[in-house]
Amino acid sequence: MSYTTPINYFFIEGPDCSGKTTLYEMIHKESSYQWNIQDRSALSMLIHARYYGRDTFNHIEQLKKELYNINNHLVICLPEWKVIVDRFQKRGDPIQNINSLRKIYDLFEEAVEEFQNYANVVIFRNKVNKQSVKDLVTWFKYFEKRPLSQLQTYVLQTVAASGKKEVLGFNFVHYDTGDFNDVDKQMLSYEKEKDYYQKIEAAVFDKIKSEMKGENEYEREEGLDSRRFIYTDDSCISLAHFLVRDGHVDAKFFLRSSNVKDTLKYDLNFVKHLTGEVFRYFKCDRQGDYCKIEVVINSGHVL
Repeated sequence: MSYTTPINYFFIEGPDCSGKTTLYEMIHKESSYQWNIQDRSALSMLIHARYYGRDTFNHIEQLKKELYNINNHLVICLPEWKVIVDRFQKRGDPIQNINSLRKIYDLFEEAVEEFQNYANVVIFRNKVNKQSVKDLVTWFKYFEKRPLSQLQTYVLQTVAASGKKEVLGFNFVHYDTGDFNDVDKQMLSYEKEKDYYQKIEAAVFDKIKSEMKGENEYEREEGLDSRRFIYTDDSCISLAHFLVRDGHVDAKFFLRSSNVKDTLKYDLNFVKHLTGEVFRYFKCDRQGDYCKIEVVINSGHVL
């Protein structure tokens, strides 16, 4: 596989006595410590802020930031209440009592109701066992092997699950080792967008070539270390910026708007194609070279 959308973090959440530590240890064992697992996320900060009556705005925004980063995944452990009670009675807790624990549990129940259909959220309702952990690890590994254009399904599912027609600030990072073999050439001919894509590609290479000829306000011939290989526009794909460092290409794209139901998969396929063309133009084809593609979808909508 020459490409990957890596999992940066996944967070394990749930009230006390819900099985988080057990799940944490079993995932590490099953995956041979493949990922960075975080015990609790902004969700716990939000729930405890609600429990203590504190302001929640910052925690809501932080939770959005975590969930709308597709490289992150959230696992919420929430078995039946009687399971929590049994565990609490056996081990106790230096902070919680049964009443406070029930209130926290109910707040997690509300969170599960809200987020259970998000693409990067998994709910563990039953007791953790080897098979469920194996299935979870298999799913995470499958996610990391998805072609770039297929991330559209994750964005679309989250927009649908949000109950709104628009979500702000989706983002992710994707890597390729130089083959770009997940680019679908036929998708570049999508009738509604093909002229638009050709226009952007021509503008990007006109900019690169002009800068390298010194056709800029400084009359300075740019080299591979230039920071000026950038395309900007007020259309949907509004920014593309390419940096070449040590034989690697760092590509950043800002989509001010994308119809996640009908167009996003074509946009992502084009983004991957365009990055590949830049990669090859600068002859970044030495062994060990790679390309990093970072994408922000500021307004992902189904309007």
